[in-house]
Amino acid sequence: MTMENPRLIVSEKERDLMRSWIIGHTAPDIQVRNSLDRLYKELDTADVRKEEDMPLDVVRVCSIVDVGMPAGRKNGLQLVMHADADLKQNKLSVLSVLGSALIGYRQGATIVWKLPQGDQTITLEKVDNSRCDVEALRA
Repeated sequence: MTMENPRLIVSEKERDLMRSWIIGHTAPDIQVRNSLDRLYKELDTADVRKEEDMPLDVVRVCSIVDVGMPAGRKNGLQLVMHADADLKQNKLSVLSVLGSALIGYRQGATIVWKLPQGDQTITLEKVDNSRCDVEALRA
């Protein structure tokens, strides 16, 4: 039995930015390429909203998240544009396998995504958007 992931919720700007980032990104391996292809397809069916209609608990390009995974809990991961990624500072690229799995989901969501270890269930335990400035994002 396969579990259906919830529908993504994204702003118009983030959808358009992510599409352009995905198209312009040279994936380092097949795992990343497959994740980005899946995210691109999910953006086609996403619940696209105006900025003022975005829920506060949706993972965005700038969110700080806590996630639970079979390998353990990861706290304080910030989703960032690819050029700003630095795992030593807990800055996770939205174009990474885990980053592409989280974007657009709400706090409390359970997501099944293909990670390097195989299909993994990820629980989105906390989403903090208090430091987000989506208007500052650029393609």
